[in-house]
Amino acid sequence: MVAAIVSSLNDLFSDLIEYVPPGLFLSLAAGRIEGGKYWDAYIKEFIGSMMMIAFTFSAGKWIGTESWELAWAWHVVGVIAADYFGGGQQVNPAVTVSMWALAKVDYTEAFVRIAGQMGGGMVSFPLFHIIAETMKVEPFGGPEFGKESNAEAAISEFLAMFLLMWAIYILNWEFNFGKYHYWIKQFLTAVAIRALIEFFPTAGPAMNPMLG
Repeated sequence: MVAAIVSSLNDLFSDLIEYVPPGLFLSLAAGRIEGGKYWDAYIKEFIGSMMMIAFTFSAGKWIGTESWELAWAWHVVGVIAADYFGGGQQVNPAVTVSMWALAKVDYTEAFVRIAGQMGGGMVSFPLFHIIAETMKVEPFGGPEFGKESNAEAAISEFLAMFLLMWAIYILNWEFNFGKYHYWIKQFLTAVAIRALIEFFPTAGPAMNPMLG
């Protein structure tokens, strides 16, 4: 009888983790540390990451499959929308670590933000996979490489992230576009992200560690 109960629980758990990744519970728990002091930041990163994945991965797969111009336009609009409606979150663990290193956020806030980003990523891919199967469209996916191309992948990831960070620093902190600063710098940031995805295909959208 005990064996039957254990077997049933095992089957239930196996079915559950197909839809709810176990890491999601750790992500949610991390969001509530220090009495939920950074819970608002956690939610923004969680939702913002889901929005970013939806717009970044759908460009060229669901939208603009036969037109690179449409794919780029959809990506640009998506990046701006994800930032604007998501509350200006970072949605990238590498960006958050960089902000922590520059003392823009403290360690705990950085930890909570990354937890939110990872949580959003863990929810997004199973969700969008179900949507893709239902709509009979190409499922989301990242770059694939074998052991023989590990070095190329590492170099591609490093350079793509390095250049993205400089684009973020310069567009956000060095330039001032006046009255329309937000819209112009977000547009240029989105173009930079798309260009890096195309120029470093081994990294692709996975230059965001949350998507790797």
